[in-house]
Amino acid sequence: MHLFLLIFIIDFGLQVVFGLLSIILQTEKFYDFVGSATFITCALTGALYSKGSELDLGIKLIQALCICFWAGKLGSFLLYRVIKSGKDSRFDDAKKKPLKLFIFWMLQGCWVFLNMAPTICLFISDKKDDIEDVNFVCIIGWVIFAFGLIFETVSDYQKTVFRNNPANKGRFITSGLWSISRHPNYFGEIVLWYGLFISAAPYFSSNWAYFTILCPTATAAQICFLSGIPLLEKSGMERWGNDPDYAAYVHGTGVLIPWLVCCECTPLPSKDLLVKPGETPSSSKQGYKSI
Repeated sequence: MHLFLLIFIIDFGLQVVFGLLSIILQTEKFYDFVGSATFITCALTGALYSKGSELDLGIKLIQALCICFWAGKLGSFLLYRVIKSGKDSRFDDAKKKPLKLFIFWMLQGCWVFLNMAPTICLFISDKKDDIEDVNFVCIIGWVIFAFGLIFETVSDYQKTVFRNNPANKGRFITSGLWSISRHPNYFGEIVLWYGLFISAAPYFSSNWAYFTILCPTATAAQICFLSGIPLLEKSGMERWGNDPDYAAYVHGTGVLIPWLVCCECTPLPSKDLLVKPGETPSSSKQGYKSI
């Protein structure tokens, strides 16, 4: 069986099995965990069934381990969060509608396959290029991946510590990486997927494979314009839209890219709320914004 088809079957096969189980049990608690497990399973399958020289197989294994490390980190974090909260509010309505819940599972399968597409092209490739050039580009990609992963992990950790402090209940975070970006975790995730595209690109055996750059781009678009940032910004506006401190934070902090205060994709609080020189803020600038 072709490796591309094998990974496809594993990906969507897991979503079908656990999707049906989720419908029967009417629970969403293992949704994110299964998504992460699917990444790990597909990545290891691709690396283990790949062909090539010892060096080629080593590069493919490192690429797979990068995905496994990210997926393991994300899966454990999301599982901890849903167990602690008791539910995932995204599925409050879907749990009552089997077809809608099943669609959620299929979308997760698409998400896994989309993000892994550049790496799958690496796994199935038999291209041989100049070893030094290939290694150099792969290393650059892995460095970018590591930067994005660290950025995402640190921001998630800072948010979790802030959220676990009872004194911060109902407040929005403006410290740490959240002081230079309103969504640093999303910035890190976007960066790491572009890094994995770069590390896979030297092994692409077809010019069509380079179109998989649209995969991390689609992930970035989804985060920036669909289910990521817009929903959280809307929630923030509903909770703190009339708070001068929130207005100051939003107008003075980039929505995604650190220090880049422009390119807003959602409405911002009125600038009339901004504290003028000599005035005293109405409340502390510390607070909470969840992902």
